[in-house]
Amino acid sequence: MFVHGGFWRARFDAAWIAELAHAWAQRGDCVWNLEYPRVGMPGGGWPGTAEAVGAAVEAALRAAAGRPVALVGHSAGGHLAAWAARDRPVASVVSLAGVLDLRRAHAQRLGASAVADLADERAPAGAFFAAASPIERLPLGSPALLVHGDADANVPIEQSRRYAEAARAAGDVCELVELSGADHFAITDPSGPAWPALERWLGGLGADG
Repeated sequence: MFVHGGFWRARFDAAWIAELAHAWAQRGDCVWNLEYPRVGMPGGGWPGTAEAVGAAVEAALRAAAGRPVALVGHSAGGHLAAWAARDRPVASVVSLAGVLDLRRAHAQRLGASAVADLADERAPAGAFFAAASPIERLPLGSPALLVHGDADANVPIEQSRRYAEAARAAGDVCELVELSGADHFAITDPSGPAWPALERWLGGLGADG
């Protein structure tokens, strides 16, 4: 299951990760490119956006009938993938430049205060971060791969670095791949630098569709 980014906002849709999802489908796996309600849409914002993704993951698990389900999310989609995987038996999570520490992202006003928009609060309270931020919901309980470019100006690589350190301390299997010179969007290019890590990490999960 691929989950697109766009700082949870309505104007960004599944087309942003479609090329990567299509390329993976060519391997023979069953691929879902998930759409979900976003800020500015009915049912979007917190908690509706995350709950919709969680419901879709549960549907995928039922449809998979015991076959492994992996979640791949880019940017805000990385946040949603990690959030939805918590307490759900997914085989793996891949965060591509994911927003994994919402408290820090809010403090840095990433995406023009996108976290405040998601929470619908100018100053989100601690209860929001405890419920919504993946780094505060550890351990995840599923193996995770984080791929992040060190030239990312949209979501700083420290988001993945901090999460990886905290995840390992919590007992999770978590690998961080740092891509030298890669920006925020290079890692969703199937001919780009993230593809080998994605292929290595997910390639053994099974491709019998």
